Amino acid sequence: MWLCEKLAECRGTEIQKLSVDPPTRGKTEAAYDAVLQLLRSCTLLPGQHLREKELASKLNVGRTPLREALIRLAAEGKVLSLSKKGYFTLPLVEWALLDSYAVGRNALTLALSHTSADRVYRTVPCDELSAAELAIRTEAAFMEIGQGASNCEACLIVEKFCFCSHPLRMEMAASEYAATLRTSLATLTDAMAMLGRETSLVKSALMNHLDLEQRAIPHAIQEIGKKKMAGLSFSAGSL
Repeated sequence: MWLCEKLAECRGTEIQKLSVDPPTRGKTEAAYDAVLQLLRSCTLLPGQHLREKELASKLNVGRTPLREALIRLAAEGKVLSLSKKGYFTLPLVEWALLDSYAVGRNALTLALSHTSADRVYRTVPCDELSAAELAIRTEAAFMEIGQGASNCEACLIVEKFCFCSHPLRMEMAASEYAATLRTSLATLTDAMAMLGRETSLVKSALMNHLDLEQRAIPHAIQEIGKKKMAGLSFSAGSL
């Protein structure tokens, strides 16, 4: 059974943790975290083949833990598994992104309606955020809304939405959409100071922001496609 790491925090309860000395983490978990960090970095292109030997060497992890991590990521829908071909980063296609936004929008709306009035959100200025920080801060705002529902399933849906749409957000933050994205995020984070009290205000800012991202999908896919054709990655370094 999966349990969210923030379950106790979201529900306002305390769970006694077992003290283990020294702390140990499984090799598969370490491999999973390493691959997930690489996927989030956007140094890989959509639809890129994840060759196990090269990936294990790049991340300095064993082949067996890596394979188990890839199996888990495929089960979570974060990489694509093709029989007899291996694992690939998720392709970036318009219909799949639109579907992801529809699901994410519904989950976030539901979470907003269940957010308690005592939820506190600390706003942070967006003026000096880098492109990567801008994308990450947006996703942090989405996750804050998702966690406000105190529902692990809602958190999972929002987390997957953030992951699947992350390349789009990164492309926007590095393009002509950056200024508009920054302004929209600032509006959303300002509204989230009223999270749990002025739901309509937060929802309006959230929907406007999601609308902005959805409008950028065709442009982002076109630009990412150009980079893929040229054999380039979003940033320096590739697998």
